[in-house]
Amino acid sequence: MPLFAVTYRYEATQTVQREANKPAHREWLVRRVEDGSIRSVGPFVDGSGALLLVEADDREAARSLVNDDPHCLRGMVSKITVREWSPVFGALS
Repeated sequence: MPLFAVTYRYEATQTVQREANKPAHREWLVRRVEDGSIRSVGPFVDGSGALLLVEADDREAARSLVNDDPHCLRGMVSKITVREWSPVFGALS
């Protein structure tokens, strides 16, 4: 199944709201990791966003999956980019 690099962009003005929403966001992420649809996930250390490695049938399915993230549902992600990714070496290849 294809793998997609999904990036979120966060706005600094919403940091307080994102922190308050983090438990719901992380609960959703844990469920997606457990069901295998997200292979790896984590924030950028500068606070500007996050990277999710999503396994999905196609780009639209990957986008549909992340649309259900509580951060996305509550408008806390200012931009989502979905790109198919082809790992050549390493743990995910």
